[in-house]
Amino acid sequence: MIRLSSQEQTSSLLPDLTPLLDVIFIVLVFFLLTAQVPLKQLPLNLPQVPENHPPAANQPGERLQIALDGQGQWYLNEQLQSDFAALQLRLDEVLAAGVPGVDLLLDRQAPLDSFLRLVSLLQDRGAHDTRILMEDGKHAP
Repeated sequence: MIRLSSQEQTSSLLPDLTPLLDVIFIVLVFFLLTAQVPLKQLPLNLPQVPENHPPAANQPGERLQIALDGQGQWYLNEQLQSDFAALQLRLDEVLAAGVPGVDLLLDRQAPLDSFLRLVSLLQDRGAHDTRILMEDGKHAP
């Protein structure tokens, strides 16, 4: 009869758990990839516009129009501005004259950071009557 030492006896009689661990990790990865993650949503309450309210396009001249095209160029009442600093100076002059409101015309390809800088500027200047015009086929000049 062959006698085994105590170290050889315990190591060879235990089952190999490596395949079991592989299967557990594969199942874990499968569950992580197929789990339905709830989408984070922000509740948004849009103001209701009365039916008799005329659209902004029917009121040219009354409101200030600021346009941003796809290349990041600014237009103030259809006049090209050299850069954002020039727009800011001209905007301060016009807002001081008492413009009733501001309409923003944005191209779909317009840089988002430029738009956010404009919104921040309008908020700092107290222009609370601001509308973003989104009309199919209507682009910046």
